[in-house]
Amino acid sequence: MFMLALGSVLFGLSACSSDDENIEGESTEGCVFIKLENVVGPSSRMTEDPKLESDITEFHNGFIIFGTPKQAIRKHYEIVTDPKLLDKTDHVILLDELRKGKTFKDIPGDVTNVAIIANITEDEINPEEFHNGTLRFYNDVLNKIINLENQYKDNMSHVALYDMKPLEVTGGNAMSATLELRPMCARLEIAKITPGPDVVEYQVDGIYLAGFYKQMYVSQISNREFWASPDYDNADPATELINFYTGYPYLVNTDIKAVKETMGEGDDAREVTAFYPEEDGKVWAFPFFGKYEPRNDTEHYGLRLIVKVSNLKVYLKDENGDRHLRDVTAWDKEQGVPEEKAGIRYLNINGFVENYHDTQAEPVQFYNGNIYQVQNFEITTQNLSDRIMPTDINVNITVTVKAWSIKKVYPQI
Repeated sequence: MFMLALGSVLFGLSACSSDDENIEGESTEGCVFIKLENVVGPSSRMTEDPKLESDITEFHNGFIIFGTPKQAIRKHYEIVTDPKLLDKTDHVILLDELRKGKTFKDIPGDVTNVAIIANITEDEINPEEFHNGTLRFYNDVLNKIINLENQYKDNMSHVALYDMKPLEVTGGNAMSATLELRPMCARLEIAKITPGPDVVEYQVDGIYLAGFYKQMYVSQISNREFWASPDYDNADPATELINFYTGYPYLVNTDIKAVKETMGEGDDAREVTAFYPEEDGKVWAFPFFGKYEPRNDTEHYGLRLIVKVSNLKVYLKDENGDRHLRDVTAWDKEQGVPEEKAGIRYLNINGFVENYHDTQAEPVQFYNGNIYQVQNFEITTQNLSDRIMPTDINVNITVTVKAWSIKKVYPQI
């Protein structure tokens, strides 16, 4: 299983022992053995490397929650990485202890399920809300709001994680559960942008996640009040994008470089300009809140993507089917477009598909815990507009997934 976004958690209700070891065959009520696997402590990095199957999600902080059949929280523990925080309360434990395995004593006998929520900030869930009894039920936790901005930190190795499972009887008085800590967000990766056959010259000026949920409940239920986007009807799209993304700088990428390369082979080969992230080997990456896969969330809006291009020279066909080269900037000026707006176009994407060649394919449903890698991202004359997200343009893009998972997707042009 892809370790980028999954942390295994092993639980066993077992005998208590003085050295916190799990002793099989000596079942006693009130003790639960817990071991966290495939998680690492925090490190500092802000690069945007493409995610690989060998990557592991970092565990920065969290809570273990023991609950009853009616979802009451009967006991909790705060998980920390700094030993200095152990003095806060007897309900605080070190991550390193869980990685080795630890037996928890005096767990109430009516506990039937266990959950872990991790990598949340104090403005999302404050530890004191657990310690002072404010959070009394699972629903109190599920109704908490997490912020998209916090999922961006540390190259998205700091994404919020959650799972809850029932404790199952395994024989005698022993009970166990296995949790998979899955991210409560998804990630879109774009490795490069290339021109279609009708584009001679162009410049990529910016790539924007342009329709997204800025917040999401821990339960991962959509709320239209959390949806954010620039004003698609603004008469000055360039200024609107600048103004809107001052509040969301992590959702726009302008670290872009042009690279001359050859596309095609033999007689079909042609030199083109492709655009890549400025640093070699990186990708443009965007966090976003998708759906929760076990739930049929028909109200989820998906996401939108905009690419701003300029300095266009393209081939256009006339009514006879003959191709003519057009300098779009010069053409706009002839039509009375102000110089600062001349030649600027927007590629508007509001759908993604998994099969690049199927123009009738249904759009991909985006699920949290997955990475969507955009494939075959082309700029063509058929999908450019001088507006952002005009209602009369509907462009699909193709995508793939692996379980964080990575999936490849395509802008279906």
